[in-house]
This record gives sequence, C-alpha cells and structure tokens, in this order.
Amino acid sequence: MATLEVANRLSSDNEGRSPRGAAFAYVSAVATVMALAWFVSLAWWLLLPEARIVSLEVPLGTSAAIARGESPDVIPSTLLLRRGDTLAIRNDDDVVHRVGLYSIAPNRTERIVVDQAMLTGAALLCTIHPSGALSISALARPGVEATIIPTLIAGIPISFALVVALMVMRRL
Repeated sequence: MATLEVANRLSSDNEGRSPRGAAFAYVSAVATVMALAWFVSLAWWLLLPEARIVSLEVPLGTSAAIARGESPDVIPSTLLLRRGDTLAIRNDDDVVHRVGLYSIAPNRTERIVVDQAMLTGAALLCTIHPSGALSISALARPGVEATIIPTLIAGIPISFALVVALMVMRRL
C-alpha cells in the first residue's frame, strides 16, 4: 500500500510540473554554462603571452640591390610589434647590416627584444631599406571581445548537451 502511495505521489509531482518551471531550469542551465565558458575564455585571454618572435630574413644581394636604387620587397618598411616581442633578424647578405643600435654580421642572427623606448621612437636606423629607416608601430593586445568566439564555440554545444540531459532526467 505504501509503495502505491509513493508511486501516485511521484506521478502527480511529474504531472504538476509547470512548463514555466522547466523553461526556467533550461534557461538557467544555458546561462550558467555560457557564463562558465566565458570565464574559461577570459582566463585564457588573460594568460595570452604578449611576447612573440617576429622573424626577418635579409636575403643575399640586398645591399647590392639598395646600391642600385632598388627597393627589396622582402623586408617590410613598417613592423607591427608589441612590447616584449623579439625581433629576430637573420642576415644572409654578404655585408654587415645595421638595425637601430645593432650590427648584424653576414650569416648571423641578431635577436632584439622590443622595449617601450623602441616603440615610442619614430624609426630605427636601418641599412636594409633604401630610405635608411625601419618604422615600428605599436601593436595592441587583442581586446576582451576576442573572448566571445571561444565562449560560443564551447558554450553552445555544452549547453545543448546539458538541456538534452535535463529533459531526459525530467522524464524519468
């Protein structure tokens, strides 16, 4: 007799659940999952390294081309760098080249750590360009809006799976 009463109570509880309550549970679950996905994405964004290695190669014959008045297209006239980046310049030419305060011997690589002073200066003395200067522009860190796409990529499928799981559990 007691078992029958418990079964009747459970079935009446399931029948008594309102669609609003279910919708609220689903919306709450989706909002919670999306918030957690955004927090994970935000943590990833905060841990992004600011430093990169930017490589440049000075090909053989660059100094001869500059002497003839040609402009080598392989070296950009402006670099987008962030503080903390490393500018790695490989000199495959047969003469010494200068970039800022650094001399780069043939067949050598010079690694220059970009500091704030380098970013605030107008340009660096540079023997790789016919103009004699290499412009450096400061590149900003990606904004916090860069966390939106990873949040959606992770949050939508997890939310969908959670809602399906809640629907199945609700039917039990």
